[in-house]
Amino acid sequence: MKLAVFGGSGRVGRLVVSQALARGHQVSALVREAGGLPANSGVRCVGGDVTDPSAVEDVVRGSDAVLSSLGAPSLERPGTVLQDGMRTITGVMRRLGVRRIVAVAGSGVLDDPAGGLRHDQPGFPATFRAISAQHAGTWAALKESRLDWTLVCTPTQVSGRQPERVRALVDQLPAGGAEIAVEDIAAFMVSQLGDTRFLARRIGLSW
Repeated sequence: MKLAVFGGSGRVGRLVVSQALARGHQVSALVREAGGLPANSGVRCVGGDVTDPSAVEDVVRGSDAVLSSLGAPSLERPGTVLQDGMRTITGVMRRLGVRRIVAVAGSGVLDDPAGGLRHDQPGFPATFRAISAQHAGTWAALKESRLDWTLVCTPTQVSGRQPERVRALVDQLPAGGAEIAVEDIAAFMVSQLGDTRFLARRIGLSW
């Protein structure tokens, strides 16, 4: 399968790329700076900005699916790159006829058992409110696109894969879920390329 990857030089993205390659997929990735991925990684790297339709089109053209783990400059001041970038990606995908996209976001955009979203609850950490609002924008862009999307929503990201502990729940965070390894996130995202169970859904992923 030919894959277009966005955010491939980030903490989750690098693992998405390596796992995709390990499974025999061909990968093209958009990178903001030269050297974002190792020169010998086997990835076709395209330099550019995710809000630039021409750069995004260069990466997406000829792909069978898209994987996105876009990051923001900071938690407190994330800007609008996440939602703007996703709108650019999905717009290009529609134009080129590429339908499948798997993206990652924080667990604040999942439903809370008390009603509303998790990031609307009084106890939601203030530090994460700004970035979670951007993740909500990512979700909105995916919904508006009418593509075959899956949004993988995670709590605190740590290191150290433990696949036997991974739990996935539609629209909500699994009970007691507080952490998930970046390795497990990447593995789940790549596995969704051939899985139709979670189309047009948010998935709470945690240990």
